[in-house]
Amino acid sequence: MRTKLLTLLFLIGILSGMNAQDNVDENGVIGFACSFAGQPTKTVKKVATKLNNKKYNLIAKLLTSNNNAERYLAVISLEQLAKLKKYNLNETEKNLISEIKQSGELVSICAGCTNFEKVSLKELLGKKKKKFARNWLNRNIKAE
Repeated sequence: MRTKLLTLLFLIGILSGMNAQDNVDENGVIGFACSFAGQPTKTVKKVATKLNNKKYNLIAKLLTSNNNAERYLAVISLEQLAKLKKYNLNETEKNLISEIKQSGELVSICAGCTNFEKVSLKELLGKKKKKFARNWLNRNIKAE
């Protein structure tokens, strides 16, 4: 009886942990391979579509979004585009990017079905997390 009870409690713990991502607004999550299927989140797909359609001005507008995931993706995308000379950042955009890079506001990130965390924009845009989106950027912004 005790073994069955422990097994049941263990399974409940595992299953509740697996559903941790279900309680989060997916529009505010950055993930390039999330959940069981390893799919990008809605926000990542939205920005990728804008990049693929060369709607860079629409990406720049995301710098003022209330959605921190959109702001993060706008920063990394515009910086990569500027680096490749595909987009010229104006002074306002440069200032917004600078502000976002210093922001303590939180953004949710996921990888797979069990790795889910909240980090500040400052941390996510810092040197330690620089590689987080590199493959996604390289796939969506091609050097020509």
